Amino acid sequence: MEWLGRLFGTRSVMLWVALALFIGALLNPKILHAECTAERRGSTAEAAFTLRLSGSCTEAEREARAIPAQDVLRALASGKGIDLAGVVIEGDLLLDELPVQKMAAVQDLSPDDRRVLEGLNDVAVHVIRGPFVIKNARVHGRIVHRLKQGFLLVTGPVVLAQTRFEGSVDLSRTVFLGLVDGSSATFEQESYFVQDRFTQGAMFSDTHFGPHARFHRSIFAGPSIFHGAVFKGLTEFLEVVFEQDANFSHAAFHMGTGFSGAHCRGKCDFSSAQFDREAFFLFALFDRPVSFASARFESQADFSDASFKERDDLAQAVFAHPPLLTRTARVTATMAGRTEGSSSSQVLTIALFVTAIGLLLYIIRAK
Repeated sequence: MEWLGRLFGTRSVMLWVALALFIGALLNPKILHAECTAERRGSTAEAAFTLRLSGSCTEAEREARAIPAQDVLRALASGKGIDLAGVVIEGDLLLDELPVQKMAAVQDLSPDDRRVLEGLNDVAVHVIRGPFVIKNARVHGRIVHRLKQGFLLVTGPVVLAQTRFEGSVDLSRTVFLGLVDGSSATFEQESYFVQDRFTQGAMFSDTHFGPHARFHRSIFAGPSIFHGAVFKGLTEFLEVVFEQDANFSHAAFHMGTGFSGAHCRGKCDFSSAQFDREAFFLFALFDRPVSFASARFESQADFSDASFKERDDLAQAVFAHPPLLTRTARVTATMAGRTEGSSSSQVLTIALFVTAIGLLLYIIRAK
């Protein structure tokens, strides 16, 4: 290298070396891209079935290492949790095929969990031990729990964040003993969480729900966060109970939405939410202050028979049509919101009235 420096100059040699490395990178793309690495664990019965693909993996590499749903089901049936990140899951994950046992026979539950499950000792359950984590992944098939009786019990945290679910997801009749995090997930098909119990909290910030989202008669014992969530299709929060604060601020509801019979025992926040179609809050109960500041109702909003035990700010919402408040109990005395376009229609009415008077005076003078 030294003799090359004397012959061509040190700077020229460095330029030639850089050019050679660049040409080598073009000829061998692997130099430009970090290697796709995989972390695997779960050889023992106590460990979670783990596969984490690095962020440098391409879509083709993820597809080539796709996990059959049956492998995931076998791990769950053997008593393992799952910890999957950056992966692709192929096929349907049928959780109702897990072994059945009585709730009273479930071992290693804390006293607090036992108190949560009080009264369910004779109920048949499917059990998922440990974590249920499918993060930053893609699921080609369905994830369903189809039992009409009994429950699915998940003893650890559930993480579905940043995952795209291409098939339907039905986790109805599930008791979640840990935190549920579905933030920034995308449900392309139906997503059902009917009669669920979220004991620690539920996070669905910036989550995109598909043609039908159902949380009918679910109980949220911890905080519920749906900030910025997008509900593309029919949305049902009928008869749900929010034991603590529920945040729906900046959420977008593009089709019919039902909160009828819902009970907000904590603070419910619908500020800056967008309701493109009909929104129903019939017989809803609000024990604490509820916010609708800057919320927009583009179609009919029905609060008939709802009960507001503390002050509301419906006056700060925008309604395309006057809201229905038949037999609604409110502490706040102000009218509910302004109807968009009402001021312009009043101006038009006044203008027509003035024009009519002017025309009448003209006719009188002409005589």
